[in-house]
Amino acid sequence: MRFQILGSVEVKTDDGRPVALAGDRQRRLLATLLARRGHLVSADALIEALWWDGLPDHPGPALQSQVHRLRRVLLTADNGSAESSVTGQLETSQLEARHRGYVLDVPGDQLDADRFERLAAAAGTAAPHEAADLLDEALALWQGPAYDGLAEGDAEGAGDAVRLEAIRLDEARTTAFESWGEAALATGRAADVAARLDAVVRQHPLRERARSTLMRALYLQGQQAAALETYGEYRQRIADELGLEPSAAMQRLEVAILRHEVSGTGDPAVMPSVPSPRQPFGPGLDRMRISYLQVADGHRVAVGRVGSGVPVVASPGWVSSLAVIGSGRDPRSSLFQRMLSSTALTLYDRRGTGLSPGPVPDFGFDAAVAELEGVLEQREAPTRLLAMSQAGPVAVAVAARRPDLVRRLVLWGSYADGPGTFRRPDLNASLVALVRAHWGLGSRTLADLYQPGVSAEAAQHFAMVLRDSAPADVAASYLEQVFELDVTPLLASVRAPALVLHCRGDRVIPFVGGQQLAAGLTDCSFLALEGRCHLPQAGDLDRVTEAIVDFLA
Repeated sequence: MRFQILGSVEVKTDDGRPVALAGDRQRRLLATLLARRGHLVSADALIEALWWDGLPDHPGPALQSQVHRLRRVLLTADNGSAESSVTGQLETSQLEARHRGYVLDVPGDQLDADRFERLAAAAGTAAPHEAADLLDEALALWQGPAYDGLAEGDAEGAGDAVRLEAIRLDEARTTAFESWGEAALATGRAADVAARLDAVVRQHPLRERARSTLMRALYLQGQQAAALETYGEYRQRIADELGLEPSAAMQRLEVAILRHEVSGTGDPAVMPSVPSPRQPFGPGLDRMRISYLQVADGHRVAVGRVGSGVPVVASPGWVSSLAVIGSGRDPRSSLFQRMLSSTALTLYDRRGTGLSPGPVPDFGFDAAVAELEGVLEQREAPTRLLAMSQAGPVAVAVAARRPDLVRRLVLWGSYADGPGTFRRPDLNASLVALVRAHWGLGSRTLADLYQPGVSAEAAQHFAMVLRDSAPADVAASYLEQVFELDVTPLLASVRAPALVLHCRGDRVIPFVGGQQLAAGLTDCSFLALEGRCHLPQAGDLDRVTEAIVDFLA
């Protein structure tokens, strides 16, 4: 028996003959069970997925009837004949009833998605020729989007389990295309790579990895102008939709193409180390040096250092990942990259986020203050501190209590009084609960707040940045603290000169947060920016970088 979800949901016999499913409800039942294969799916969840358009009079017996029919389909596929589906054999099916739910066990190579993921994993450790062949075989299993017709956001009866599993698998497919492109390019197949990755880039225009490989493939075919045009389109797209500039690696690739210094052999991820016109001095964020620091209670914090010039410590907001920031995907990356020409930047990941290991026994304010103090104490003299978003109250507390550690203070998109800034406790609690229970949906909700009105592709990009920065329980527990902090009594004690920057239409931390800081700090400059986004946008980078660097210097 074979199950197919890489495309439409189907059941087939071992020799490839399709076995008919009795209607859309049975297809949704199978899809929901396959999305949680090997795990208990509650009867309530199955009923909700099957009867999204209104419950039957007796939902329990109706579900049992659907399960009974599906068992017959599975036995038909397993034995190749409907005649074998007799009552005495039904309980031998892979579909088992357990306490208040059902489990579908799918062993071996019976599911196309499992075969795909095994082939892709094997390619990750193979030489380029073998990797390209393995990924060709893996990608050939796809017949359309995962759970085609059942997983779209507006699909009738699309359950969360199916939708989120489809997102995961479709992301894995795109990643496999990118890996195939790099492997095939390393074996001299530039024409094949250009043809196939052009379609991937058109479908996923914000994917840097796919686009950089396409640029190299075009260049190696003698199409330098097309490669540079592809880069220019990407630069404009991410500025408009993500508020970002291309990463340091992409900017180096552009220069390498201009200088005819691109090779078709060797490690596809390594580009010539040449400076970009926009970063003429200093390395890019992708050259960040990572080390581990033991702070107050003995836990280890990942610290990244990069650049040269005026020393600056950047305190993370709610969640972060040095790896994501270094790749250029984080909304803060472009500002940090701009600062490297004149600053020596130190960043760190809070405990349990990014590269800093957990578990996190204390998500509270005092623990966050002690963590930042531990990072600052590594400096030989008072240093400059840049705190963004939810890191602002922590930075204020450190500057007030430890003036020996903070020489100047920059606060971006932050606040002093949590209850006075976030004035809907019911909505705050709902958001924390959503992040904790459904991190996929929670991250998409927050992505829409970070940059309102962007495309679905851009929202998915931001959501993945958040999910790659912290697991659900850590993200929810840190978020819960955000709404409760109030450092207003400490503002007047801060002696370090401060610069506050805030967008008037910020939907993550309202503009009133910046006004609180500016009103309470004794030596403060306030720069109000137009727009609704929470973090720096590409169009503001010149002005913002100049203001921050001049102030810190």
